[in-house]
Amino acid sequence: MEQHIFSSEAAKTLGIGASTIRKYAALLEANGYRFERGTNNGRIFKHADLKVISNMMELMTKEELAIELAAEKAVGDTPKKESPATDTNKDLHDFIEQMKDLEIQQASLIEMNRALAKQVESLTEKIEERERDLQLFKMVEDSRNKKKRKGIALFRPLTALSGKR
Repeated sequence: MEQHIFSSEAAKTLGIGASTIRKYAALLEANGYRFERGTNNGRIFKHADLKVISNMMELMTKEELAIELAAEKAVGDTPKKESPATDTNKDLHDFIEQMKDLEIQQASLIEMNRALAKQVESLTEKIEERERDLQLFKMVEDSRNKKKRKGIALFRPLTALSGKR
């Protein structure tokens, strides 16, 4: 398992100051080199990263190159490693695909919701019609009962006169 260290430890390992290693790292990044980042977005240095910085320092001292040229040459001499950007692009692509799937599901749910709303509306209308029909039947039945009672009440005096009970 490869050891990961932060700026201050990496600086001690290389025998330079923490601000100097941050400056070197920034120059290397400007030339396309990628460092891993921690949760606080601080650079995480691996053994390979320390070798690149050490190589840059040698180029400045032995070949007396300017710091910018040494950084450019150190990055150029470094074998290309899998950059986190490709992982980020893959993650972004996966995220976009998931979003598209969710949008399709949402559209489907919206259609289902509309269909259910229509069914609820139809059932509500049927229930209201049934309640009206029941009220109408009750009114008709009450009306018939009243007419029967009136009719019976009209004939009572006649039946009393005839002596029938």
